[in-house]
Amino acid sequence: MARRDSVLLFIPALIGGIIIVSIFLLDIQLANFQETYFREVADETKRNNYFLVRFCKEQLEAGNLENLRRLFRSRGPNPMVAKIIARGRGLVVETENSPDYLAEHLRSPVVRGIFRQNEQEDVLVKYDESLKSFMIYHSAHFRAGGQEYLLLMAAKCNSMTMLMRQTRRSMIVLTVLGLLSAVVLIAYFIYLVRSPLNRLFASMSKIAAGELESPIYVPRYGLVREIALCLQSLTEQLKKQIVSLRDDASERKAILDAMTEAILLINREERVERCNRTACRLFYPGADPTDPGTPECPAELLELIRSTDDSGLRSGEFRIRCGEKELQMLANTVAFTRDGCRYVLVTLTDLSDIRKLEADRTEFIAAISHEMKTPLTGIVGAVDAINNGALDNEEYKTRCIRTLTLQSERLHALLQNFLTLNALETMRRDGENDFLPVQPQAVIRSSVDVCRPDAENAGITLVAGECPTLEFPGDALLLQQALNNLIRNAILHSGTSRIEVSAQLLPNGDLDFRVRDYGCGIAAEHLDRIFKRFYRIPSSRSKQNGNGIGLAIVKHVALYHGGSVSVETCPGEGACFHLRIPTGA
Repeated sequence: MARRDSVLLFIPALIGGIIIVSIFLLDIQLANFQETYFREVADETKRNNYFLVRFCKEQLEAGNLENLRRLFRSRGPNPMVAKIIARGRGLVVETENSPDYLAEHLRSPVVRGIFRQNEQEDVLVKYDESLKSFMIYHSAHFRAGGQEYLLLMAAKCNSMTMLMRQTRRSMIVLTVLGLLSAVVLIAYFIYLVRSPLNRLFASMSKIAAGELESPIYVPRYGLVREIALCLQSLTEQLKKQIVSLRDDASERKAILDAMTEAILLINREERVERCNRTACRLFYPGADPTDPGTPECPAELLELIRSTDDSGLRSGEFRIRCGEKELQMLANTVAFTRDGCRYVLVTLTDLSDIRKLEADRTEFIAAISHEMKTPLTGIVGAVDAINNGALDNEEYKTRCIRTLTLQSERLHALLQNFLTLNALETMRRDGENDFLPVQPQAVIRSSVDVCRPDAENAGITLVAGECPTLEFPGDALLLQQALNNLIRNAILHSGTSRIEVSAQLLPNGDLDFRVRDYGCGIAAEHLDRIFKRFYRIPSSRSKQNGNGIGLAIVKHVALYHGGSVSVETCPGEGACFHLRIPTGA
């Protein structure tokens, strides 16, 4: 920096040089002004002396020397000496009371030489060293009355002399001031600019090298202080920008890690340069996603990546195994160039749940179609029989009406259960829980009373067991429907002779509704699926009277109340269903 900023020293030197050149040019202009001024003075003097010579000539011809003496006695602003000399006769008239130094000056050999050289009329303006003043010398030859005369005049230019002297002094003062200014500027640049700039450059070099916390040198005063303060402000802004960029990078990384889609950035060597947590979990289980290493690209993606051109997207579905699960993935790839290198960005979406939902939807449509087919077939058959004259036969009429009634009730029950299940799922998603105080004794009593006729028709004893006395927030109608479904499920499928409905307060504060039977029990392979909609355990004895929605409704009633449902069973010894509801105690 010391060598590079030496050019700054030329700035004050240049300013000083400009001042000196300006003074030199001013001196030239002054000389031109002086020459022009004296030329005009000479011309004006010649014009005035023409009339003077004419007047003198007239007075000499008339012999009025007194008028000439009176003329020469007139005093002007500048001291003057004048003489009229007749050739061969000597002095005729001269100025009276003129300064002695002018009279002596006029007789000096130098001035005589000046007049001698000017044989014709002429005016000369010249600075005289002896008098330290500018002088105007005038000589004119003329004839009067046949006699030749010579007019000699010498006058001091006091005003011009004073003007030029003051101007010269001012120029000298300006020259000295210019030189002093140049010296002061050089000293200023050396001590107040160059040295602070060197120190400022040293501190900024550290910051440029990455030491952002390095302090910036700020002088106490001067122009460099303002520059240093601006650089300090810029450095603070740079620090904030860097912090902001780091925060943005962390935020983007957090967003990518929070995404359920797997994201991988593949370089031209077909290695993974970056990936989020989902991708690590899928392809590199146990690896740290922050590890800067570049693992190889998953083999499942290589074909798709190699087929991705630089002009568009590529999409494809494939299966990968993650642990013990096989996942259906949708891959989207896009190629781009950064810093002259080709990269491929891959996003992977897990379609397993979507495919499962599609399968469930297909299964649901098939199941609901199958469930509705039987009652609709009965209804259509009864209607055909009526159209064919069954009303004319009392026995056929009664049978058709009974068929229409039973199948309509079955269809209505199916639709009602389906609507109830759908309403429960909607209320769970919306978070609706307008609960009122519920007494478990009332719920159990209502369920037993509703289901008792069906149990008696099936030859089953339905008993209401022990129940704690308390209140808890809940929906009494939904809880009663859940118990009804559990009781009817036991009536239809268990083959039991006794069903017990009770409730017990658990140590954790939950209320456990229990529906126990002593029938055939449930095989272990069905336990994971009995609470799914439309699932029915194959049974020869029940002839598939159910529709597979009852236990699904029980599950969603429990979830709506924030509880759970489970079953304890042993084949041949019956089953006990538990509906656990939080009481908030």
